[in-house]
Amino acid sequence: IRGQIFSALRHLHREYDLYVPLDYIERRILELSMEACLNDIKLDGGKQTSTFENNCRELINLVNDYLSRSTENSERVTENLVNGIIPILDTMLIFTKNGTGSESISIHASSDDHRSETSFTGLNILLILLAHPNISFCGMASIRIHSLLNCRPLNGREEAAYLLLSVSNILSSISNIDDSEHCIHLLSLIKIIIDKSFDLLQINACISNISVDKAKLTTLDGLRECILSTNREDWQMFIQKITKPYADHYQSMSIRPFQMNMKIWWNHCHEMMNIGIHKRNRQIEVEKLKLQVTKKKYL
Repeated sequence: IRGQIFSALRHLHREYDLYVPLDYIERRILELSMEACLNDIKLDGGKQTSTFENNCRELINLVNDYLSRSTENSERVTENLVNGIIPILDTMLIFTKNGTGSESISIHASSDDHRSETSFTGLNILLILLAHPNISFCGMASIRIHSLLNCRPLNGREEAAYLLLSVSNILSSISNIDDSEHCIHLLSLIKIIIDKSFDLLQINACISNISVDKAKLTTLDGLRECILSTNREDWQMFIQKITKPYADHYQSMSIRPFQMNMKIWWNHCHEMMNIGIHKRNRQIEVEKLKLQVTKKKYL
C-alpha cells in the first residue's frame, strides 16, 4: 500500500503542480511511518514480530531509495529522518559481544535474501549519512560502521575495496580536511579498513612510491600524512587503479541485484496503482450510468 501511495504521488506530480514539493511529502510520509513503526515496538514491549520486521525492511528500502535518488542530500536528510532510521537499523542488525565485553553491531551473516538485502541497504544508508555535513549524523553513522567492522572480518578484497573507496571518496569531497571533526571520523574509518585489508589489497606493494607500513598507519596523523599530504597523488592512483575495479565488481555482484529488486518492486507498485485507477474509473462510469437510468425513470 505504501508503495502505491508513493507511486500515486509521483503520478500526480507529473500531471499537476503540487502545493508543496514532492520530496517534502515523501520525506514526511517516511518520517511518520518510522515514528509509527518505533511506537509499535514500544507498545509490544520490544517484542519483534514478523509483521514488524517486514515493515522495518520496507522502510529501510524506501529510505535508501529516497536518499539514493539524489547526490545532494543536505535537505533530504533531516533530524526526524535520522532519528527514525537509525533506531530501525539498530533493531534490524544483530548485536554481538566483542572482545571487551561491550555490545557491537554486526551485519546479518544469514543467507536469507531479505536479511542480506537489509544489511546491504542499511550499510548504504550509513554511508550516505557519513557523507552528510552535519557532524552529528556523520558521527552516528561512523560509530555503527566502526562497530560493524570490529565485529567481523571483511568478506574478501572486493568488499574491502568497496568500503575503502566509499569512505575515501567522501573524504576527498570535504572542503576543509585539515582539522575538521568530519575528517577525523573518516580517517578513523579508513584506518580500520586498512588494518583489515592491508594484505588483502596488497597496499604495501601497490603504493610503491612511499614506504607504507602498518606502523605508519596506526595513528591518524600518520594516515593523514599518507593520503592527504605529500603522497596524495600516490594514494589517489591506488584508489582509482587498484581499489575501484574491485569495488565496481562488488557493486555489480552484491549490490546491483538488490537495486534491481527495488526497481521490480516499484514497477509492481505502479502497476497496482494503475489497476486501482482503472477500477475507480470503471466504478465512476457505472455510477454515472445508474444515475442516468434513475433520471429516465422519473422523466
